[in-house]
Amino acid sequence: MNNHQSIFSKLDYTMIFIIFLLFCISLVALYYAPDGGRHFISPQIRWYFFGFIVFVFFLLIDYEYLKQIHWFLYGFCMLLLIGLSLKQFLNAPIPFVANPEDTMGALSWYAIPGIGNLQPSEFMKIFMTLSMSTIIFKHNENNPIRTVHEDLVLLGKLALISGPPFLIVLAQPDLGTALVMFSIIFCIVLVSGIRWQFILAIVSTIIASVIMFFVCWFKFPTLIDHVLESHQKARFYGWLDPVKYSNEQGFQLIQSLHTIGPGQMLNFGLDTTSVNMSEGHTDFIFAVIAGSFGFIGASIVIGLYFILIYRMVHAAISTHDHFGSYIITGFIGMFMFQVFENIGMTIQVMPITGITLPFLSYGGSSIITSMMAIGITLSIQSRKRTYMFH
Repeated sequence: MNNHQSIFSKLDYTMIFIIFLLFCISLVALYYAPDGGRHFISPQIRWYFFGFIVFVFFLLIDYEYLKQIHWFLYGFCMLLLIGLSLKQFLNAPIPFVANPEDTMGALSWYAIPGIGNLQPSEFMKIFMTLSMSTIIFKHNENNPIRTVHEDLVLLGKLALISGPPFLIVLAQPDLGTALVMFSIIFCIVLVSGIRWQFILAIVSTIIASVIMFFVCWFKFPTLIDHVLESHQKARFYGWLDPVKYSNEQGFQLIQSLHTIGPGQMLNFGLDTTSVNMSEGHTDFIFAVIAGSFGFIGASIVIGLYFILIYRMVHAAISTHDHFGSYIITGFIGMFMFQVFENIGMTIQVMPITGITLPFLSYGGSSIITSMMAIGITLSIQSRKRTYMFH
């Protein structure tokens, strides 16, 4: 009991208050969503209730215990992902797999009776972070003197952990979640202690790949057919020239911009009679917020995310425990990319992908995963080590 009292006395209540504000904003945004979002308010409250239970559970357990159970969590989630792959490639009968026609063509969900659809790739983001952090911590602990060989061995270990779930999710196809996973992997590798030459090589490879992609897109489009699915190519067409494809691939982006525009500096409510936008309760919920409450309302949301990530960065730095820092860094990468990509795609800064806005978009797996990440972060933050000399 005293231990729990000590934990609650050290909690970052600013972070908890931000999550509460995002919860309230989510309900208001669902109320104004033009695609029947009001019907999702009650289920969203239910998902937040489940998420709160998960949050408290991971807050109360010592995060050091995660070193012992990370393989179980990772392995269980891998089995779920493999089950989806078997259904996709072998057309094998897998129980509870959701119909792709009901999930925008992606074979990414299990339909659980009495609960709803659950997306194992969302949970894999958390469990992959835990496994990678554990491997890095143990590797660095066993190899205090770093060599080029040891750095290469560590990168190989991380590739073996992160590669399979990343490739499975990419093949579902779920490019958005795969990109979030890549962001997590990159951020954890960045703080893993490997030589800056390797970091520079990784960054250079990423930049070169992006440049090569767009060179092929404009100069050798036939090569893109071997990289992207048809629906993924359609999203790029709609992103680069939404007006030309306003009735097809660019429809969602055009409607998003039309929703955001009337918000101006400050607005109160959304004129749903002039908006015909799908997925306003999930992927495009930021457009609903910007259209309903204008630039000031959208800025408040962005400001809340900025403060949340700032508090997480502070927790990662102040914990004085490398294992905890690795975990929080992975979560920071997850939230930062999701926020940047989701908001960016609503204003044509980024191509449209199926990425939810953390804590705001409707969705059980997304809410529970986000609450789990915050629970683990606060567990680490509230149990930070203090030293006389540091």
